[in-house]
Amino acid sequence: MYVVVLKNRMYENKFIREQHALFDHRLAPLIEVLSTKIGRKEHDLVDWLDRYDRAIESVFFVDFFTFDDVEYKTFDPKQVPFYLEHRNDTIQDYMSMLSLVSQTDHGIPVLSLKKARPFLLHKQPLVNAISYLKKTTSRLAIRIEAPLFESYFSDIDMMMRNEDILIYDINEEAIESKYFDLDIIRSRKTRYPILILHSPRSATIKNGLYPDGAHTDLIDNTLRETYPDYGFSGFADYGGLKNVLPTDGGNGKGAALGLFFDHVKNRFFSIVNTDTSQGVKGHEYVLKRAFEDFRDFLDPDHHCPAFRYMNDHLLNQGKTGSWGQWKYITILRYLSQIKTARHT
Repeated sequence: MYVVVLKNRMYENKFIREQHALFDHRLAPLIEVLSTKIGRKEHDLVDWLDRYDRAIESVFFVDFFTFDDVEYKTFDPKQVPFYLEHRNDTIQDYMSMLSLVSQTDHGIPVLSLKKARPFLLHKQPLVNAISYLKKTTSRLAIRIEAPLFESYFSDIDMMMRNEDILIYDINEEAIESKYFDLDIIRSRKTRYPILILHSPRSATIKNGLYPDGAHTDLIDNTLRETYPDYGFSGFADYGGLKNVLPTDGGNGKGAALGLFFDHVKNRFFSIVNTDTSQGVKGHEYVLKRAFEDFRDFLDPDHHCPAFRYMNDHLLNQGKTGSWGQWKYITILRYLSQIKTARHT
């Protein structure tokens, strides 16, 4: 199973609604809830979940996102209203929200165990929370950040059903550094699936550092192929995006970047305009290079949905695309390539 983790910003929202045909029981989105806005309209949580349930029409995970002060260096508070509203929630508040996910047709609630959620970091509240959720849904997911794994795994393990899913979150860390955790995972006797969640694209590497017109070594996607060797049943990542929160947009400058996943090589091909003064308009260069110089290599059969999107929504309309649209293109290329790889 592959799970793509998407923070529900505007273009990730659009992607989920418009590209839902990519999703099935083997490729599912995990939505980190930053807000309950769809388009320009705010929705209450029940309506928001219902709209996603009807739009996706297959399995999706919902993680009510929270983070601590050191996890993300910069973000725009205006773009994470759900977090701000719920950062001081009680365990009862949290369970109530997760139970709403259980009432959808396709949604799977994600109990997220992390340092920023201290009310779960004691054995009895954790056990009680899992027991409660098991009564509300036939399938739940538990996401645990790696530093907490050794302390809490035994309590979680004994309560998991075969249908439940554990998501082991290492963020940007190397899997090889998790020797003791991996030994525990390999030696377990239970049968429920464990997924490895990894962010192979560093949050600190700026766009202008990627090569122009070449495969990049700055994103190591090896784990997409090797996860079974470590005892995992599936993997999860951020679909070619960084694990960062939305910011206020800065000064409008920056290097325009196009990232195109190549499933044959399991690597990303990058095209970059290093003239940061052009900002988002620098994507005109990226588009030209993609279609004129690399189309035969990146899309030899002219079946790639990402190239179709660039042609229909950008080239044919005389546009270069916003930063959000290029995130959309990155995800679309990545997921469509994963679907292609599945059938080759």
